[in-house]
Amino acid sequence: MPIYLDNAATSFPKPEPVYAAIDRANREYAVSAGRGRYQRANDLQRLLAQTRTAIADRINAESANEVAFAFSGTDALSTAILGYLKPGDHAIASSADHTSVLRPLWNLQHHHGVELTVVGCDEHGVVDARDIEVACQPNTKMVCLTHASNVTGVLQPVKEAGHICRSKEVAFLVDAAQTIGHHPIDVQQIQCQFLAAPGHKALLGPLGTGFLYVDGTVADDCSPLRFGGTGSTGNEIEQPQAMPQKFESGNLNVPGIAGLKAALNWQPPTGNSAADSEQGSSLSVLSQQLADRLRQIAGVITYGPAEVQTPTISFNIEGLDCQTAGMLLDSQFEIECRTGLHCAPLIHEKIGSTPFGGTVRFSPGIFTTQVEIDQAVVAVESIVRELGVS
Repeated sequence: MPIYLDNAATSFPKPEPVYAAIDRANREYAVSAGRGRYQRANDLQRLLAQTRTAIADRINAESANEVAFAFSGTDALSTAILGYLKPGDHAIASSADHTSVLRPLWNLQHHHGVELTVVGCDEHGVVDARDIEVACQPNTKMVCLTHASNVTGVLQPVKEAGHICRSKEVAFLVDAAQTIGHHPIDVQQIQCQFLAAPGHKALLGPLGTGFLYVDGTVADDCSPLRFGGTGSTGNEIEQPQAMPQKFESGNLNVPGIAGLKAALNWQPPTGNSAADSEQGSSLSVLSQQLADRLRQIAGVITYGPAEVQTPTISFNIEGLDCQTAGMLLDSQFEIECRTGLHCAPLIHEKIGSTPFGGTVRFSPGIFTTQVEIDQAVVAVESIVRELGVS
């Protein structure tokens, strides 16, 4: 049986109630949301409202109407970036950011007259909030920052950045792809105007789900990417301006949202996996143990701080490019992990992984067991031993 250590990309497997909810939706009530006035359509509207409220509560949004459903974290990020920035505006991002942030910004910079500054990070992938403050200009309109690196797992100073943005009246967009479901998130404390997140990573929902939080103070200034039917104001050809319908044109992913609702309501059982915090095998404990044991192997280079902050551990094996290392882990030990640049190309020069073509990334999940962690460490030790690295 393969050992899945790619949960930073998408969590797998999902809790059983998620599968059941998706199947039930597909079979019983996956009708068109917000269009009909029959009973199943009304029931579906309640499910959507309940899910929206659950997300709003999770991030401490003032209103559930500040939460718009998206088809992924990438979809949500593009909506915020492309919808808010206009020609002549200046935006700030970081070298720790994902291409879901960097690519729409690059497009705006090269084709739509938006200025862009990319601030650096240190050898662990940490961005200094003071660099963001220095980079601000009179026309700075938005600062984008990932909440945690998807390469080193390190948390970024989002509260400090949020304070700077608030003082300068600049909109702050947080990419919470690697933290939602792992760490408490409070948009009021962070002082962000936008927060984007997928539903399929640590929230344990299905692929094809996500959301965008839009603070009411900036909603009127952010244009939607998609225009069309919303099930509201059908007598007008102008796109609705009210949240969240403004950003939800077209049929919503009803089965996916049903699965996401089930994931948000799910409580981990006890057992021998990372879901069992009662026996000391919580995900954070297993992740720290994995990082510590990899760090102790001669010939293995690890990246990020000694204290694991999110369950993402990047490493390389001396004398081996990361892609080959990943293929060996898969073919010889059935360990499924991510290798390469992880869609965060700018961070690798900073952390020193460019000569290896990126990193090997182990990302345990809620169902990862102690036995699987042990097997992953043994596999790396075996590869190192075969290479004769010491």
